[in-house]
Amino acid sequence: MDPAKLLDILGNENRRKIIQLLASRPCYVSEISGRLGVGPKAIISHLSLLEEAGLIECSVDEQRRKYFNIANNMRLEVSVSPYAYTMALQNINFDREKRESSAVEKNGPASRDESSGLFLELSGRIRELKIRHEELTQMQKQLQAEYTELMDRCLDSIEEIARNSVECELLFELLKNEATAAVLCYNLRLHPSIITSNLMDLAERGFVEYTIKNNQQYWKIPEAGVENK
Repeated sequence: MDPAKLLDILGNENRRKIIQLLASRPCYVSEISGRLGVGPKAIISHLSLLEEAGLIECSVDEQRRKYFNIANNMRLEVSVSPYAYTMALQNINFDREKRESSAVEKNGPASRDESSGLFLELSGRIRELKIRHEELTQMQKQLQAEYTELMDRCLDSIEEIARNSVECELLFELLKNEATAAVLCYNLRLHPSIITSNLMDLAERGFVEYTIKNNQQYWKIPEAGVENK
């Protein structure tokens, strides 16, 4: 799924509450309606949208009542900074039924003592994962802060080396990602002749270079630092 579309779906507060509720346990429409204080008709509409998006799925119990649960295991990341706005959606494959069946086949029925030991072992591993997750979160924060600081310093350098505003914009765009001249024209809303002439000037001074990929010319900042000509 397109992460932007998923972000739009989760932009609704009631849909977020439904996901949060189903993350605890499967629920019937009447349960969701009662917990959220929202009419069944509106809840059914939200559930249909979430089901179409592949976020939830429904099953039928022995009494032919329909209940819903989380269907997918995914991670949505949104990063916003003065120099970047990115979204990434990662699907995490996890076949619960296959794991449970293989565990039973491998170990056979467990005694109460064995089950108790296994529970304590697994809960300990969960605590370890939580600690690792917190460490990863802190590392991401540090990387984001360092990235922003370096971008600030690069912008100061760009202002010193650029001869005009177009060169400033080009260097800033290429600092984020390599790009074709056509993409640069689109992003900066400038005529191709202006883009090309400024790229050539920057290339002569050693601030940009190009590579050929799939028969297209991609401009980028040189990987190794060079002295101005």
